[in-house]
Order: sequence, then structure tokens, then C-alpha cells
Amino acid sequence: METINNKKPPITGISPERAHFSVLSPKSPINLVIANSQALNFDQINITSLLSAHEISILERRKLESAKREYLASRYLIKQLAQQFFAYEAAELTTFFDEHTARLVIKYQNNTLPLSLVISHSKGWVAVYLAHEPERMGIDLEFMSQKRPFLKLAKHFYHQDEVREIEAANPMSDTFFRIWTLKEALAKAVAMPIAQLLSPNVYHGYAKHNLAAYSCQINGFDFSMATPMTVKQPPALIEVSLKPDLTGFEQTAVNRLHNVI
Repeated sequence: METINNKKPPITGISPERAHFSVLSPKSPINLVIANSQALNFDQINITSLLSAHEISILERRKLESAKREYLASRYLIKQLAQQFFAYEAAELTTFFDEHTARLVIKYQNNTLPLSLVISHSKGWVAVYLAHEPERMGIDLEFMSQKRPFLKLAKHFYHQDEVREIEAANPMSDTFFRIWTLKEALAKAVAMPIAQLLSPNVYHGYAKHNLAAYSCQINGFDFSMATPMTVKQPPALIEVSLKPDLTGFEQTAVNRLHNVI
């Protein structure tokens, strides 16, 4: 496996020199990654070299250790992916939630970079999608807990057609979580609160917004991605193993997504 060290040109071998506000245009960028944050060691991580002052303030407000790890892992992966296009140091880039557009954005010196960014996290795992196209994208990752009362929850929140689909499935849990991640991915793609998309039929929602959906199961999680119909081939979901001190990572698996809508 190839180990990528962030002290060297990241991922695609871009120049470590700081660029002007221009696109580096790698030929084959990595757009979609997933990683487990649970092995991160706070004592070994140089946080000031990874996060901006704004991000450090957000990290300090996180109460749970698990939430801190997920935040660190997601920001590390976001910046590794962004450095395929812009040769800025990690701490020079900062992530903000734009209240106007209801989307996460990346900024450099108060300039919003022209990147599409979506993240999801569940049970210590984080997934990040980043690309240099202003596309309506959404992703969701959900741990498939077998302790949930699937049918009861579905009857309370889901559309009746979705309930019938779950009742006919074996196992029911697979279909319950697939519908859930599809709804969450759709909500992020169209920048709507998930509460507004729980009861409507999710398949009708994708058709209404002219979106396609791709999904897979990975390590006990269900993953879904909402994309414009114009996207003919979704990116592979690249699984990486993070070093505990966040000085690099190793690619461990490539997961193909399957068209479901």
C-alpha cells in the first residue's frame, strides 16, 4: 500500500510552493474518502499546523473525545483533498458553515475556494467528498445498529411506500438504513432540513430534483451519495487508514458505488 505523508506534496504530487489563487488541475484527483478517527492520539497531533484559529476554537468547544477526533479527521481529509487543487498550507485553509447557502465551504484569506464539499460522520468514521465542480452533491454515512426498532421508526417517520418496502425486505435493517442514508444525502444535496424530507417518498424526491443516487455498505455502515443526473460515473469511495498523529495515511481499500436511483 502507498503511504502518503503530508510533509511531502499531498496525494497527486502537487508543488509544495504556495500558489496564487489558481487551480492546479490534477488529472485524476481523489474526490471521496472514508476513514476511522478512533485511533487518533491528541498528544501526538500538531493541531496548530493542521487547523486555523477559527477551527481550533470550534474543536475546543467539542465536549466528547469522539467528536474531537471526528472533527480533526474530517478537517485533515478535507485539506488533503483541497491541496490537490490549491497549494496552501493546511492551517491557511479554514472551513466555515455558510448559513446563507446551508453548505460547508473552504476559505483562504476570506476568499471562498471554488470547491464542492460535503461531509458525514457516524460512530467515529468520517466520509468526505470534495471536488472542483460547483455540483449539487450530498453524502451520508450511517452505522447500521441492529438495536434500533426499524419497523416502528419507519412507520412513524417514513412514507407508507417505504414502510412496505422495508416490510418486504430481508433483512429489514438493510432497507431501513438505505432509505435513511438516501434521505440524508438528498437533504444535503438540495440544502434542505432532513426533517422536511423524512415523510415524503425519497425516490420521488430524487426525481423531483433531477438527482441520481449511488450507495454501498462498508464496515457495518450504509453509505449513499446524491449526484446530478449529469454525473455518469460516481467516484470510488477510497478507504484510508490515518496515522495516529495525522502526519499521513495509507490507502486500504477501494469501494465501488452502485446506482440505486
